[in-house]
Amino acid sequence: SYLIMIREFKNHKTAYSVLTFVLFVFILLFLQMWPDRVKQRIVILSMSLFYFVWGVVVHRKINHISKKIIWEYLAVAFLAGSILFLLTF
Repeated sequence: SYLIMIREFKNHKTAYSVLTFVLFVFILLFLQMWPDRVKQRIVILSMSLFYFVWGVVVHRKINHISKKIIWEYLAVAFLAGSILFLLTF
C-alpha cells in the first residue's frame, strides 16, 4: 500500500537519491547529445544497464534479492530502453 511505499523510501533514502540523481544526469546527457543519435543510443544503453545493475546491487545489499526481482529490473530496463531507443529513429 501507499504507507509501505513511503516507509521503503524513508528506509533507503541514499539508494533512491543516487538513482534519482544518476537518472537525471542520463536525461541531461540524452538531451545534450541531440541530434547525434548514435551518442543518444549509447546513453540509453548505459542508462538501462545502470538501472538494472543498481536494482540488483541494492536488493542484494539488503538481502532482498530473488530471481523475480532480477527479471523485473531487467524487464523494466529493457522496456524503457527500447521505448527511448525507438525515439531516436
